[in-house]
Amino acid sequence: MFYLFFALFYITLLFYGYSAIRVLAQSKWLVISFWAVALGLFVSGFVLRALNVSLGTQTELYLTGLLFAVTFGLMVLSFFLILEDIVRLIAWTKSKLKSFFGAPQSTRIDRRRFISATAVTVGALPFSSLIIGMGARNKYTLHTYDLVFDRLPKSFDGYTIVQISDLHLGSFASLEEFQPGLDSINDQAADLLLFTGDMVNNQSAEALPYIEALAGLSATDGKFAVLGNHDYGSYNRDFDEEMAREDVRNLLSIQQQMGFKTLNNESLRIYRGEDYFNLVGVENWGTGRFLKAGDLKQATADIDESVFTLLMSHDPSHWEAEVLGHDKKIDLCLSGHTHGFQFGVEIAGYKWSPIQYRYPQWAGMYEKNNLLLNVNRGFGFLGYPGRFGIWPEITRIRLKSSEYGTVE
Repeated sequence: MFYLFFALFYITLLFYGYSAIRVLAQSKWLVISFWAVALGLFVSGFVLRALNVSLGTQTELYLTGLLFAVTFGLMVLSFFLILEDIVRLIAWTKSKLKSFFGAPQSTRIDRRRFISATAVTVGALPFSSLIIGMGARNKYTLHTYDLVFDRLPKSFDGYTIVQISDLHLGSFASLEEFQPGLDSINDQAADLLLFTGDMVNNQSAEALPYIEALAGLSATDGKFAVLGNHDYGSYNRDFDEEMAREDVRNLLSIQQQMGFKTLNNESLRIYRGEDYFNLVGVENWGTGRFLKAGDLKQATADIDESVFTLLMSHDPSHWEAEVLGHDKKIDLCLSGHTHGFQFGVEIAGYKWSPIQYRYPQWAGMYEKNNLLLNVNRGFGFLGYPGRFGIWPEITRIRLKSSEYGTVE
């Protein structure tokens, strides 16, 4: 149904795009070029993929990105033309009614050329942004936070946690593409490295070529992970339920080979001498249609409620739905999942992305009732092979104990 819906949607957009080009074009070759590019991308970037015909990972990445950019640009263009069609329909209806009642009619100048020019100009903005964003998908950005907690033992003052999320290894064509990001992670000299889910896109085999590289990531007190919604094999059309369960087992084994201990609705203690804090990890839990395998009650059953507690939960919607009201205090929750939509604006403290209309907490640090949530913007990408304005993120968090006062 998805493929049929998208095909009909895209073809509708093409006809609106054609109507604008036809009004503005001075040459028939421009119209021919429009159809050749638009239909060529549709066949190579969509139809062949739907038929499981592979053109190679790198080629498919760029074709998908171009198709996404063209589709988005056509959507914006079509919005203006649809509004104009509605206005014209209303004007036509009024004209017919006036004619029927014998009222005089005024002659209007055709505005189609002006509207078409406006639509093409405005539609070119997101199109060009998305094209540029394909070259910035590996612009790894470090976000740093110094956080003070009154339940953190003083021996952990200055403790450094590095969070990464949403690797989506199936989206990369080679290790060389993201090796600089891995180097940047190791440069942070983390005490603790936490990965908050979505190692792969559709199946565990996507992670096999990168086991050694990810095993090279280091942290003094170890590396821990949780599963994201893409880690359950549920997006693979060739898997039945048993195959999906087996694929999860394979992924857990792969993550172990990478040096990650995956926390599935469980907790452990991170020690400094005799002092410790609670590290909790839950399976994916998301609102709406997303999998709700996370069991927070089970995961926190054995924690010491008197000390600092850190939770890893892939989907940030879990925070408001269950974590804030949980009977055991979760001082800090780390999530990912949203990717910041891989498109938006972050300038001088201002932050906007279309994803904020779906997720109230979608990128960065949030606070409610003296509890904190960090939503990592993701390390990799999915679908659209690029980012614009919302860059791939490595998060470094320095914990401070309130016994030492505020952070300088």
